[in-house]
Amino acid sequence: MSQHDDTPRPAAPAPTKETSDVPQDRRVLPAPPPAEAAPQRQHHLPDELTPRAEPAIPDHRALYLRALDPEGPLPLDPRTPRHLRAALGDPPPDSDPTPDLDALTARARAWSAETTRRFTTVLAPLTGAHRTPAARCVLLNTAPLALTTGAWLQWLTSAGNAETEPALRALALYASDLGVGLPDAHRGADYRALLARHHLEPATPGLRLAASEHLITASFRLPGVLLAMSRLPDHFRPEILGADLCLRAAGLAPPLAALTGHELDEPTADALDPGAARAGGTATGLALSTAAARALLAEPHPDTAPRTARRLHHGHAWALRELARWSEDLLAETALTQHPDYGVWRLIHTRARPAAVYHSGYTLAGRPLADWFQHLDDGPGPFLDALARSPLVRPGRPDASPLVCGLIDARGPMFRVFTDDETATLRRWIARLPERDRLRAATPGGTPAADRALADARHRWNLPAATAPEPEAEPADAPHPDDPAAFDHRSPRAAYHALLSRRTSPALRRFAHDYTTRWLTRARYRLRHAPGQLPARWDRVSGLRDWLATAHDRHAEQLDRAAPPLPTREELVDSTLQLAPLIMIDGGWLQGFTDHHHASAPSGHFLFRTYWDELGNGESEWNHPRIYRELLAEMGIELPATDAPEFSAWPGFRDASFATPVYWLSISRFPQTFQPEILGLNLAMELSGVGGGYRSASLALRHHGYSTQFVDLHNTIDNVATGHSAWAVDAIDNYLADLPRLVGPHQEQAVWERVRVGYRSLNPPTTAAARLYAALRSRRGRARAAGARGGAPGATGTTRENR
Repeated sequence: MSQHDDTPRPAAPAPTKETSDVPQDRRVLPAPPPAEAAPQRQHHLPDELTPRAEPAIPDHRALYLRALDPEGPLPLDPRTPRHLRAALGDPPPDSDPTPDLDALTARARAWSAETTRRFTTVLAPLTGAHRTPAARCVLLNTAPLALTTGAWLQWLTSAGNAETEPALRALALYASDLGVGLPDAHRGADYRALLARHHLEPATPGLRLAASEHLITASFRLPGVLLAMSRLPDHFRPEILGADLCLRAAGLAPPLAALTGHELDEPTADALDPGAARAGGTATGLALSTAAARALLAEPHPDTAPRTARRLHHGHAWALRELARWSEDLLAETALTQHPDYGVWRLIHTRARPAAVYHSGYTLAGRPLADWFQHLDDGPGPFLDALARSPLVRPGRPDASPLVCGLIDARGPMFRVFTDDETATLRRWIARLPERDRLRAATPGGTPAADRALADARHRWNLPAATAPEPEAEPADAPHPDDPAAFDHRSPRAAYHALLSRRTSPALRRFAHDYTTRWLTRARYRLRHAPGQLPARWDRVSGLRDWLATAHDRHAEQLDRAAPPLPTREELVDSTLQLAPLIMIDGGWLQGFTDHHHASAPSGHFLFRTYWDELGNGESEWNHPRIYRELLAEMGIELPATDAPEFSAWPGFRDASFATPVYWLSISRFPQTFQPEILGLNLAMELSGVGGGYRSASLALRHHGYSTQFVDLHNTIDNVATGHSAWAVDAIDNYLADLPRLVGPHQEQAVWERVRVGYRSLNPPTTAAARLYAALRSRRGRARAAGARGGAPGATGTTRENR
């Protein structure tokens, strides 16, 4: 385990024969060549780490997979928050003292050090062929958590809270995990590289990982619930930060820490430690996490502060319990890899269902082989004893055994049924059969404990989840006063307020999708005749950099030729105020790209980096909404907090001032569905004032004695050489260059048209003809989608926008 107070990583204690940490009820045959089983002791978890009753989440693999999708259905089920609360267990009583953050950190560190020692006791004696399966078991089962390190922070910042200190501290922590500014530089990529070095797959979060037959289901419990909570930050913010603090303090996961010096070198171990500093960074992950937790606890809400502290403590305690529970299961599984039958029994388990279909005619020990496959609950002993005695196997002689020779060669009836790794597993089992028989003969009762442990282990593997009974007539959660499902969709002010947070509902989702679709349809109206747009075709050779330089020159020439007249003080104040709903969510069109997958993608990392810049790189003094708020204060305007109902109801705003902000917030909820359009919108937004508009605004502000910091800052950071405008075209060029891989050939022009529509959508036509066109096309599109897909929310956008 790594300590984050600059002390060196402690060496793992040397294992002793007298202190094996494998629980007695999970004993396994020891690695050869022992004469007898090593004494073992029962391990008991402390009371605070004892797992609670099984929660109401029947399938953690499915939960993990659903939570990876930023547009998925997970947040739309009103029961999801209750299920996640049940998974967290009961919070501590109000009467319990709440430990301070240093005490919580010390508790996680102590647990991690002890658990690392226990894993080391099991792993250190193993060498060669005996160590390989144990190390593979550890590396694969740590993947669901390690590949998504920090992803649970992905939605803690939103357009509505982007000025607040807790959100900025959480964003700074998340940006560190991502390696902001570089593609594929997140902490999970370091783990993916480790898996690749050891020739292990799957190496990315997704369906293959969630369905993997090589991982125990317990490996998805903690990351699955964490990722699900990340999609509901308004429900679980304190618990998320408490869990994050626990994971940072625990440091490198104990199973991995026990591999340090063997499968992991020290630099790799440091890179994978979520509590350590990133390469080139100064602040540790633990320090950044502690700062985020302290900022949340320091929020000036005296009525809720004590409850926030208890909830943060609850999240920490839950994460530590889940880490302990996962570690216990993985420790048992790791030790069990030394059982001579382990590999082949796992292989039989994964292939049993299809194998039963094809083996009803073959008899093994007087019983149809299909029947053996259908009764795996009987355990491995009888099945594998019968297989070892069959004509298919020559114990100790895999090269002479028909099971791995004639049956699976190019002319055999089972050609290509087994992968190379599976064939190697079968060969190792056959080679170890004499050793297996000696061990069984030397153990009274034929090692029933070892066989029971192997039989019981099956319940840790990838079994189909039991179907959870649906509650009868269960009422939905009582509506909250700020529930986005209840907003008045006819009011742009109400829509603005509902869309500021990450909360969602079917009604809000439909509204955001329909609003975006209508806006984009209007932007497409007579696009080919509109001046000042992106070129008709994208140049695969030179990309957009030349076009960008020309567009910048045109902005400068237009200002030099005919500078707009200076506004009066009243006009300047009014225009500044009317822009506030837009500027106070600066970068809001990109908030969908805080999603862990998009934020580090080859094109998406440019957009997250832009979003990170708009919010001041986590620093309050450079936060653009705060700077704009200070400008308004100079003008005598004190606005409420952006996410307060009073902000959108502010009488000084005109309703029209919310139209574009609602579009930004709506499209940001669909970073996958509308990614080409967002790329185009982002370029239009970043280029809109560079060289022209910002210069004229600076002159007007200076003339009337107001600060020019906001516009001067944007004129520099949005520059076309190294700033946001340059990143915007790089994001588009990267996205289009990858299109043959993403959507197949011949789709480039169709997608490019969508980018062009997105570019124009910053200022779509407002004529009556354009609005009528958008209304008619949107209505027809919804009707077609409803007929084809049963009216599923979000079913219309991609189809219409591709036409």
